[in-house]
Parts: sequence; structure tokens; C-alpha cells
Amino acid sequence: MSSAMKLVRAALVLVAVVALAGCSSPDEKAHEFGIWATTLEHVASVDAQPAAGADGMTAHLVVDGAISNDDLVSLASTLQERADSQGIAAAEINLIVGNAWGFAVDDDGVDVAAINRLRDNPLLVGATIRYQSLQDSPDYTPGLHATVGSQAGLRDAPAALIEAYTGAGGDLGGIPVSVSTADGKFTIAGEGDAQPDSAIRLWQAVSGRVLPLAVQATLSDGAQALEITVGTAEEKATAEAVGAQYPEVVLTVSQ
Repeated sequence: MSSAMKLVRAALVLVAVVALAGCSSPDEKAHEFGIWATTLEHVASVDAQPAAGADGMTAHLVVDGAISNDDLVSLASTLQERADSQGIAAAEINLIVGNAWGFAVDDDGVDVAAINRLRDNPLLVGATIRYQSLQDSPDYTPGLHATVGSQAGLRDAPAALIEAYTGAGGDLGGIPVSVSTADGKFTIAGEGDAQPDSAIRLWQAVSGRVLPLAVQATLSDGAQALEITVGTAEEKATAEAVGAQYPEVVLTVSQ
């Protein structure tokens, strides 16, 4: 569709939205927002639903991965302004860009700025910034999450993720921060700027003796844990023997 045609469609939708804004129910407002958002350039699909509470809404948009950084900032701002103009309070608008980069729209533009920094980082192949998943999952917690192309990239990825968010003006607090390989077999998960340093050291010590098939190092509520999967009973015994030297880390070894 040409840019001119998109502008015409957007203008027609705007007329309808303005006419109905004063009497629309939450369902209608979400529907109107979704129809309007589909007319925007770079937007591939939209799922907009009313949320709990008066005039609340959640919206998930799939965006062309080739969108420029400037256009992504403009799109996020436009979406937030439209939600405000429709009287949709506490709008939870989430964008997934190129099926790899996700973020929640915020008033200060922190999340989109952080995603743009991460998209420019060759260390990463994907990331989400406070992204709310369309499909609720008990295992998923919104925070800062990044994916690297290889296990070697895990070492520098947490710092890159934190720098991108704080450099864009974000406040870490105790927000979950995690990085993982693309296959999900190797993960480092911390809280704010605190990482599971002892668990990582144990991971490195075990790796010097056996070849782990999967590893998850975590820091949660100040406690560190390391979960390792190995291939044989002998490797399991070796890993557990090494773990005895790190009493501050809860070690779980499976095969």
C-alpha cells in the first residue's frame, strides 16, 4: 500500500474515532484503536483488547524489522498519543519488531530508545524491554531480556543490556535482567545491576572439568543458584564435587 493511501485511510479512521470517542465503550475503544493502528506505516498486525479497569486497553503490534530507529521512536510516540486522545487510561502498548525486539511503550520514550541501542549492538540477536507477552505465561516476567548468538556472548551481554536501558534514562531498581543463548540452553539471570557472580564462577569451574549441555545461573532475592545438565553420571559426580567448593551457590546437576 502506498504512503498516500495509508494517509487517506488514517484520516478516515480519525474522523470515525473522533465522532465516537465520547460514547465508546472499552470494547469499542480498543477496536477503534486497533483499526486505526493497522493503517500506520511499518505495522504488520495489531491485537487490541480492553483490559481490566475503566477504559483500560492492551495492544500488541507486530512491526516490520526493517523500520529505522527514528521511525520506531515516531511510531511509539504516535501510538501513545492516540491512546491518550481516545481517553484510554493506562494503555499497555507493546511492540515486537522483526520478531526479535520487543518493548512496552512508555511516556518518556525510554524503552524504545533502549531497544534502538540494542538493535545496533552486534552482540545481540534479540531483546525485550519491559515487554508484556501477548500470551500469559507463569514462567515469564517482564524486565530486561536479551538473546545472544553464541554462548561466548553471554559474558558481555548483561552489561550491554543494562547500559542500554540506563543510558536511555531507565531506572533499574530490582527489575529482572537476563540473557540467554538463542536455543535457551544457557542463561544468566540477575536483578537490577546485580548478577549471580558466584554462580557464574562455579559454572566456569565446572566447565573446566566437564562439558555442560545446559546451564542456568540465577540470582533471586539475594540467593544464587546454578542448574547444570550433563551427559553422564561421572560428569554429574564431578560437577557436584566442584560445587562443594562454592557453598554460597545452590547447585543442581541433572543428566
